[in-house]
Amino acid sequence: MRMTSIALALIASGALAQGHKVVAPVSAKEMQPGYGVVQSVTPVRVAPERSAAAGGSAAKDEAARPMYRVAVRMPDGSMQYRDLDRPEFKVGDNVLLTNAGDIVPD
Repeated sequence: MRMTSIALALIASGALAQGHKVVAPVSAKEMQPGYGVVQSVTPVRVAPERSAAAGGSAAKDEAARPMYRVAVRMPDGSMQYRDLDRPEFKVGDNVLLTNAGDIVPD
């Protein structure tokens, strides 16, 4: 147990040393379509998803991939998050979040 904690601490400190927080992917059930305003664009590293297949698991050496987490404030005050490969938007941009989970300029 102690070795696992040490290993996790070393992995987390390596990600923080690169300046990117390691995050889980945004769940599809958390995504709602609509218009909003970009509140932040943050470089992150998205952890790989584990396979749901029987006996499937993520490779231990598979690294979290660099992405940009975009926070969008919706008209009702709620926040929606999306992960993008490139920083295509800036704070204050009006955007549309689609049913497919994409962000497009408004």
